[in-house]
Amino acid sequence: MSTSMGGPVLLWTALLLFSPGGMPAGNNSLEVNSTKWTHNNTMLAVTAPRLDIVHATFQDSGVYRCQSKNLIPSQPVNLEVFSDWLLLQSSSEVVQEGESFLIRCHGWKNRNVSKVIYYKDGIALKYWYDNYNYSITNATTKDNGNYYCTGKIWQINFSSESLKITVKKDSFHQSSYYSWQLLIPVLVAILFAVDTALFISTQQQFAFILIKSARKGNKRMDPQPQPKPRPPK
Repeated sequence: MSTSMGGPVLLWTALLLFSPGGMPAGNNSLEVNSTKWTHNNTMLAVTAPRLDIVHATFQDSGVYRCQSKNLIPSQPVNLEVFSDWLLLQSSSEVVQEGESFLIRCHGWKNRNVSKVIYYKDGIALKYWYDNYNYSITNATTKDNGNYYCTGKIWQINFSSESLKITVKKDSFHQSSYYSWQLLIPVLVAILFAVDTALFISTQQQFAFILIKSARKGNKRMDPQPQPKPRPPK
């Protein structure tokens, strides 16, 4: 999560996307003044279910956590404070394949930004005359890259710093893929062994049939009965 220098920052215990971000710390029925907040593992005096930073400074950068009463601590949220006219913000800098994320071009002290263009790896993605968010659904590894935006504040062109967004492959499907890669050679070997055994068995059966046919043929070629032995005198 990132915000501009001197701008307001709002951290809720419920997930808020770009205010400038959210931090889950329990359910919706939070008790008043029952939340603990930490900044870089240092306990803050705030006990409300929301944390307001009115004029953000570089010292406000760091890792924030919250914990509601009788609940486990939230996942950490990293807040970075920048001093620039334009700042590209993302709902997440690391996403799993198939998930969605969105980015927005944020002006210093919430200044109005117009004629916004979003870029990925130097290639323009979208142009808005007004400042709208740009969303990417069902992200794939092709969406990995460095994103930035340009826009006008007071009719002056500005450009944000680039933000690297990483899309990770789904671990379950990836492990399944590797499992199949290992399993296929084993299946091929088993099929080969079964096929070889069937071939040998068929050969043996075929040889047995030939022997029986040969014996029957020999009997047909000599149809005369053998003379009976004379009884002894």
